[in-house]
Amino acid sequence: MAYVPHTAEDIRAMLSVIGADSVDDLFAHLPAAVRLQRPLDLPPGLSEEEVRRYFRRAALRNHGTGELVCFLGGGVYDAIVPAACDAVVSRSEFLTAYTPYQPEVSQGTLQAIYEWQTYICRLTGLEVANASMYDGATALAEAVSVAVAAKRKKRVVLPGGLNPRYRRVLGTMLAGEGVAIVEAPLTAAGTTDPAALAKLADGSAAAVIQNPNYLGLVEPVDELAAAAKAGGAAVIACVNPVSLAVLKSPGEYGAELAVGEAQPFGINLGWGGPLLGFLACSDEHKRRIPGRVVGRTSDSRGQDGYVLTLQTREQHIRREKATSNICSNQGLNALRATVYLAMLGGDGLPDLGQANLVRAAALRRRLLEVRGVTLPFPGPVFNEFVLRLPRPARLFRAFARRRGVLAGIPLAGFAGCGDGDLLVAVTEKRTAAEIEQYGRLVADFVAGKDA
Repeated sequence: MAYVPHTAEDIRAMLSVIGADSVDDLFAHLPAAVRLQRPLDLPPGLSEEEVRRYFRRAALRNHGTGELVCFLGGGVYDAIVPAACDAVVSRSEFLTAYTPYQPEVSQGTLQAIYEWQTYICRLTGLEVANASMYDGATALAEAVSVAVAAKRKKRVVLPGGLNPRYRRVLGTMLAGEGVAIVEAPLTAAGTTDPAALAKLADGSAAAVIQNPNYLGLVEPVDELAAAAKAGGAAVIACVNPVSLAVLKSPGEYGAELAVGEAQPFGINLGWGGPLLGFLACSDEHKRRIPGRVVGRTSDSRGQDGYVLTLQTREQHIRREKATSNICSNQGLNALRATVYLAMLGGDGLPDLGQANLVRAAALRRRLLEVRGVTLPFPGPVFNEFVLRLPRPARLFRAFARRRGVLAGIPLAGFAGCGDGDLLVAVTEKRTAAEIEQYGRLVADFVAGKDA
């Protein structure tokens, strides 16, 4: 399928203006060895309406969370998105904006970024945050690079319960830096072993603590942070920001850097993206963190003004000595999250955290009523947990999908999990009826009614 906007007459007219006899003449300066010596293998061109019709029909084959009940998690969540988020960010002055290089004419955008940074600092308990990152995985990789540069050591400790996608991105981004990655094992309870972490932290630049971890379990953060610091490693917290409404902030347990994925703050799933990473740090690392940082100052009349600050750390000034070469941010999604948090307010955030806790607990109780079903990790969770089925989880996923439910993520092969293990997420969006529906689906599947 191809949409060709120009007619043969259009092409002849354009060639005439520039003095060329054919389209091939435009490429005559290129060596013959690098030019395709045959026509492009394209089907006949279609009209604009035909192309639109094709994509409309293709789109109908997609089924999203508007039609399906979603219990997927693993770092991206089906959360409530207030209509006000769409209304505000759809304004043209926001929708078309980019991270500004001329701050004096971009005060509105800079103020929005400054407010985003302020929210992240308050959530994480750290002193400095940047204008945002592409997603949680790349934010983690950037934080590790900061720690490696600060500690001047070429090893980092990752927990066995780290999100596997984060682990792959981290490995890719650090591949050319000569950084060794070692893994702290999990205990039988599914959380990181503090004793093992303490041994590995000695001689390492950083130790990453994901809380809750990929299995949904709340980690013993105080013990883990103390173990990392005893070995001289910087503590990098990788967190679900919604959980910070009810769990300790990274600053409270001594993390020097905190990262995560802020997609649950007013950002639609979007078939997997774009997302919104955040990165915050203690004051000692403010000249090493990547990306833009907005500061507030006063002008000659005493009015607030916003500026891009601490730019001496960036690649256009430090060049090859800069920690990172990133010079952009997820501006529009950061604005969405800022609008969302402003609407939620200081009272609404704890309510959001409790809503996640209560719904996850309700589904756990319902599932334990089904004979043959177990929860292999009984420790505290936030809004995600592992469900162990007596039959393969991938079969249940397919069974539930046929009934309009996205049941979760099969965990076979991750951290010792087996074929029957499924990661299930419950956000504030899930209703009591949907939780009951999930329980019935599990009961039917276990009873063999999926034939």
